[in-house]
Amino acid sequence: MNDSQINIISSKTFTITHFTVAPELLGLSHEFLFKNGQVKIELPPADNLPKEITEESIMESHNSILTIKSWRVENGRNIPTKIEVKSVALQVCLNETITLPHEVLTRKPNPVDLSSKQQQTQLNQITDFHTDLASAAFEWWLRILRWKSNDGSIGRPEIHGFQSGRSTYLLDSATMSRFWAGPILVTMFLPNLITLPVWQDTEATLKRGQESPVYIDSMFDGIEQLKVGNLQQSVVYLAVACEAFMRTRVMQNLPKGLTPALQKYIKDARIGEILDHFLKDTLDDEQNKVFSTIKPNLGQLFKARNKILHSGHKKDLASADCQQYIQATKQLITI
Repeated sequence: MNDSQINIISSKTFTITHFTVAPELLGLSHEFLFKNGQVKIELPPADNLPKEITEESIMESHNSILTIKSWRVENGRNIPTKIEVKSVALQVCLNETITLPHEVLTRKPNPVDLSSKQQQTQLNQITDFHTDLASAAFEWWLRILRWKSNDGSIGRPEIHGFQSGRSTYLLDSATMSRFWAGPILVTMFLPNLITLPVWQDTEATLKRGQESPVYIDSMFDGIEQLKVGNLQQSVVYLAVACEAFMRTRVMQNLPKGLTPALQKYIKDARIGEILDHFLKDTLDDEQNKVFSTIKPNLGQLFKARNKILHSGHKKDLASADCQQYIQATKQLITI
């Protein structure tokens, strides 16, 4: 039995939610370095779409890895314009080799009769390492993609609110007959469309090895917490996002020549001092106009955060409050 030296790469498919792309992105990939490994994340190719775009094939595509979400009519034909991608393929290469009988390449995976116990242990260890690395790379890719597309819902679990899809009925207690029905409330979250410029910007960021800012991740976490009705967690995440952004902005714009003691004083300043004094000095006139309109909401956000963290609960917190805090956070971060 002849042995072969096999160059190892790993392949893993990840499911993904709320990921809608322009059709021209199908089959494209992102390639980048991650923890000393070469990673490739590839979208399914367009040949997974129906050959003829009809009402029937569009409905059938809901059971495929590519679902047609919208289309236009051109010269009597239906042309897809938005495609929901439900899974992506991820490969990892660590420039590893292993010597095994050549026959393993002609058999189904895990031919234990062709490998020793020691080799099987080694292969399982390699597989486990690749699994962990692939999962971490996929999560990093998601964070960058959310940042560059301004859509924190990509890759998040499907949300089905308890308030969605069912009416409240009034019944006669004696006969249990329904005689009145309330409105049906349906919660829908529409993902942003990933276009070619967004895809290319994401790839450039990945190749630079850049992390998504903590205030971006925290803002998206705050938005997602509100979607599932966790108002207090939403407030905490949004406050973290705003504070992280403001402190980062102030520290990046300190004038030259400040003593280390003064730099430390500003770095450790209370958030109220940054909100009332330090941040506005880093903004131009137009930015200060925007900041002045959202400053009251930011102040309320930090007060709500402090109430929650100090007492464990804020009784009068409402969903409308969190919506205002989200808008203020978005405006702050785009200043």
